[in-house]
This record gives sequence, structure tokens and C-alpha cells, in this order.
Amino acid sequence: MALFKLFGNKLAGSLTIVTIESLVLVLIQSAKAMLLEPRWGHGAVLLSNKLYIYGGKTGTKNDLDYINQLIILDVSTSFAISDPAWTTRSVGPKVAYHTISIGGSQNELLVLYGGEYLNTPDEPVPDNPLFYYNTLEDSPEWNNANLSLGTPRKEHTAVTRLSDSMNYFFGGIPDVSDISVSAIIQFQDLFKLDTRKNYWDIQHVDPNTPSERFHHTATILPDGKMYVIGGYSKDKLVDIIGTLPSARRDHAAVGTHDGKVIIHGGVNQDYLGLFDDIAVLDTTTQPNYTWNVIKAKGTIPAARYSHTATMIGTNMLIAFGFLAKDTPDNNIYVLDTITYTWKESYSPENLDFTKTTYSPNDDPTQQGKTSKTRVIAASTIGTIVFILLVGYVLWFFRRKRQDSFYAAPYSNTNEQASNQEKPNKFNIFLCAKKPTLNQKSKTLGVPSGSTTEELPRPSMGSGLAMPIESSSHDKDYSAALEENMMGIDIQQTNFMIVPKSPLRVTNPDNVGDD
Repeated sequence: MALFKLFGNKLAGSLTIVTIESLVLVLIQSAKAMLLEPRWGHGAVLLSNKLYIYGGKTGTKNDLDYINQLIILDVSTSFAISDPAWTTRSVGPKVAYHTISIGGSQNELLVLYGGEYLNTPDEPVPDNPLFYYNTLEDSPEWNNANLSLGTPRKEHTAVTRLSDSMNYFFGGIPDVSDISVSAIIQFQDLFKLDTRKNYWDIQHVDPNTPSERFHHTATILPDGKMYVIGGYSKDKLVDIIGTLPSARRDHAAVGTHDGKVIIHGGVNQDYLGLFDDIAVLDTTTQPNYTWNVIKAKGTIPAARYSHTATMIGTNMLIAFGFLAKDTPDNNIYVLDTITYTWKESYSPENLDFTKTTYSPNDDPTQQGKTSKTRVIAASTIGTIVFILLVGYVLWFFRRKRQDSFYAAPYSNTNEQASNQEKPNKFNIFLCAKKPTLNQKSKTLGVPSGSTTEELPRPSMGSGLAMPIESSSHDKDYSAALEENMMGIDIQQTNFMIVPKSPLRVTNPDNVGDD
């Protein structure tokens, strides 16, 4: 009997220990979840397989505060979507609606530019809202770059060309408290920041520059071109191809390794209609880009805007954002872009597709140069061999004629010179004829189990490409909305228009390109 009593006491003690340990574990997990305040208007970027998120707003629209917290998530290991292992680092300025991008000689810097500041005696607006954060330092801090900038702005976009750490910024509105100003002053300038030499270069405004805008997205793809989609321009939303996806603002976008831009969420003009959809732009179907709306599988996140989307390998990670009923979110969501399935757990897949270190072999333009060099070398060798062969034939017949005193017959037909012209490459062109919509649009390959809604795809018809003179192309705003697919050569700051889309395209690496 005593033995049973002793056993019972030990069992009860063990259960008590297990219960206490379980309670402690639950408290730890709850504390981890409470570390992050719900937020929107933050900035996010992937650097060396770590997701960095900084700033934003928290609270409600009528009772809000600004965040100066840097949070980091290691995406090289697996984790449950409901329990990501966030870490926090050095705080900096309280800011929202800014951009976070990559820079530095080794792509080691976080580059914070612009944004909306608290503007109080304790938190004044900085004179130069450009900050660097060196991720390689043991105790990194946000340091002001002390550069003489143009007009400070917010709700603009930034992308990084990894080959030289060049940052490109487009659009936005002034950082002012009076929101009515944004209806009057909007930016359409494109400028670059050399984060290695630490200088700015303002690009000139081309006649075909996209209309001034904010709440748009800009995405750079492996082809070296930057795709600007949607946003708010003048007093209207910028239309997107056809009726789907709907025109929107404050959405999020990522680029894939195989030439696609994926957009998610956003809101309509009056902030009453929130989106939870996914649309995919296939840029490999040039010159007629193809849009497809994807019906993803799994548990679809609530509709939202002012969130971020980051491409991590072949996973798209959605972070935070503003939901309906004046509610911000503090959760993340992961979409497998191969199967278009919302996942319950994250696992690193194809991280090489989004690595931020750079080698010349990663640059498609360098690969193109190598291919061109090989073609030129082969052509040169072929030409030399041909000349030697012709010389030998002429020598042979001359020798035969000298030996036998025989005149070989020849044709007196005059050879016509080839007038085949090399294709002209216009950095600026437009369709001379208004395009018609082709209802037989091709769609993207979508995994089994997913469905797509097909959109009409514009065709060039019989229109011809032609150069545009600056003095003869003063288009009004309605024309800018009508011709809303555009290509931009950032290096030469020239543009091209492709008919009927919300899209602007820019090529930082233009080397005799389109």
C-alpha cells in the first residue's frame, strides 16, 4: 500500500512538473507573438537570406503611432507560419511610407529613403532622409548619409540593380501633413543613387515618362527592366489591362526568376474596396504582355493594403498590412508561386533564385555580351576562311588559264547589292495605330488544381514603330492613361510605350536593347 502511495505521489509530482513546463512554453510562445505590433506602411527587403522589415504605423487611423523597430527573420530555415522567430535590432527614426532597399560594395547595406515622419520636437523631420544600415557590423546602427537630396518624398518606390548596387527611385508625393497636397503635387521623376560612390544622379524627364503617381509598385526582373504597375495618378487610378485585375493602389508586388511579376492585394480609389486577389504578369510574351488572375489554393489571407510582398526563392511572403474595419495585421503569409498554394509552414526552396550576392555570370546583359562576342569571333573566323578560299579558287583558275591558255566562261549577270537593313532599335517608340484587343489570349501555365481567369491581350495590329520627337509629343493626362504600358531605359532615360496596360518598363542595363 505504501508503495502505491509513493508511486502516486511521484506521478502527481511529475504531472505538476509537466504542467508547469507546458505553461511556461505557452507563455514564451505568447510573448514571442506579442513582440510584434500590428503595422502597415512599413518597408521590407531580403538580404543574404534574411528578411528585414523596418518602420510603419501601428494602432488605428484615428489613434496611431509610428514605429522605429527593425525586425529580422531568418528564411534559410523552416518555421511555422503562425510562429516565425523574429529578432529585433537597433532602432532608428520613426517613419512610415518609406522604402528599404539594398546597397553597398557587397550589397550589405540597408538603404532607407524618404517617408512620412512624426515631425515633433523630439522626432523632427530629418533634413536629408537617407540612412544606411551596415548588416556586416557587429553592432550596426542607422547612420545618415548626409547627401544633398532633391525634394523629400513618401509613397514612392525603390529597386536595386544588384550588379552595381545602384538604387532607382520613382514617383511619390511630398512629406506634408496636408493630404490635399497629394492631389496637386505628385512626382514623376526617376533618379538613381550610387551606394558605392555615395552620390545622386537625377534623370531627365522624357516626353514619354510615366505620369506622376504614388501608391504604385516597381519591380526589377532578371532581364534588367523595372516594371511600374498601377498606383494613383492625378485624381484617378491608373488602369490595368482590360477589366481584370482591377485598377488599384497600395498593392504589393514581387518579381520571379522566370520573368513574371506577381501583384497582391491593394485598395480602390476611395479605400472602400479591398483586394485579396493574385494577378500574374508574364513578361516573356513580349511584345504583348499577358495578365492572368490566379485562384490560389489553401487558406486565403484577408484582403489588405499598405502591406509588403517579398520574393524568397519561389515563395512570396506577405507581411502585415491594413485590413477592413480599421484593423492592422501582425501576421505573415507564404504563397508557393509554383503551385499557387497558401502554406501553413515555411520551408526554404530555391533560395539561389533570390540571392543578393552578385557575380558577372548572374547578369543577363553580361551573358548577352558574351554570346555576342562569340558570334562576332565566329563570324570573323568564317570571313577569313571564306576570303582564303576565294583567293585559292582565283589562284587555281588563273594558274589553269596560264597553263592551258583556256579562258573559263563566266556569267555576265550583275549581282544586286543587298539592301537588307539592320533592324533599327528605338529606345523610344509607340504604336502608330490604335491597337485592337485580341480575345484569343494565351494564358500562363498553371499547376493542376489551380484555375485562371483569362484577360484580353492587346495586339499591335498593323501599327508601326516609329521614333518620337520631344517637340511633337505633348500628350495630355487622358492620353497617359490610354497608353499605360511603357518601357524606360534608365541608363539613357528613354522610354517605350506598349499599348493598353498599366505597366511602365525601364531598363537600367540597356546595351543596345529594346
